[in-house]
Amino acid sequence: MFTIKDVASDAGVSTATVSRVLNKEENVSEVTCRKVNASITKLGYRLHSAASTLKSGKSRIIGVIVPELSNIFWMTLFEYIEDILQKAGYIMVLGSSGNSVAGEIRQLDSLQDRMVDGIIVIPCSQEGTHFKKILDKGLPLVFLDRWIPEIHADSVLVDNEGGTYDVIRALISDGFQKIGFVGGDMSHVIFRERFSGYKHALMDAGIPFNEKYTYLSGIVLETGYFGMKRLLEKKDHPDAFFYVNLMTSLGAAQYLIKEAPEIQKKIVCAGFDNVYFSSLLCCRYLVAQPEKEMGKLVAQMILDKVRHTDSCTEENRVIRLKTELIRC
Repeated sequence: MFTIKDVASDAGVSTATVSRVLNKEENVSEVTCRKVNASITKLGYRLHSAASTLKSGKSRIIGVIVPELSNIFWMTLFEYIEDILQKAGYIMVLGSSGNSVAGEIRQLDSLQDRMVDGIIVIPCSQEGTHFKKILDKGLPLVFLDRWIPEIHADSVLVDNEGGTYDVIRALISDGFQKIGFVGGDMSHVIFRERFSGYKHALMDAGIPFNEKYTYLSGIVLETGYFGMKRLLEKKDHPDAFFYVNLMTSLGAAQYLIKEAPEIQKKIVCAGFDNVYFSSLLCCRYLVAQPEKEMGKLVAQMILDKVRHTDSCTEENRVIRLKTELIRC
């Protein structure tokens, strides 16, 4: 088995230079990088990650915690995140919290045991004591898609209120006045923002808010399914519906499939989130989040904090990206 000394000898450079190339440091010339990488390929040298971690104190691993692995929107985000991390020489380790704080704590403990250099989190709730403990230890952490305002960590979000406002106004422009709001966990700030966008759009159009047109009971498949069932059973039911996220949209579609074709044709809907199969959900409008920009931005943000750990003590940045209204 060849060592780093063998690579240095073959390339005609020092072991320190080989180390800088392996760590993708910027202060190495392109010519030297090519020479070292040619020797690595020639000798079949592989870096022993455990030994490297013990020596440098850096694992070059970024942990990612997500509430569930079944959400395609999040999986799309992670592809963009991993692309940036890989190019920077980092590995992404992905884990699910199972939509529980206890699960988040288990994942955080596991990632610390792996000596990860930083963590990206989509939090499952507004409870943040366990995240504060991580930040107090100096371990870089960034929130994605959702945030906890009381926890001073960088966050990459979208304009939830503005995106919802735009889609509700679009439905109103099409002549709809009785618009249902399906889904939403009001303990989460981002769903309160979407609900606020819904109510403000109605108010600005002079349409009274009617609580009986809402079903605020979660953000999972079952929410969409039973939300549509409950609202359509009402004698005076909405004539258009807004689904608060991808999972409620899928649940609503599952319910509507069981309805008679003549009823299906009467249903007009819109949804927050746009993935490759969203057009199959028969929504008239979709609020598209900039997944590529979100993923690349959060990856670069965690890398910046990992490389400059002193920045972890600076004032947290909350970046909100614009959504796009798509007519299907």
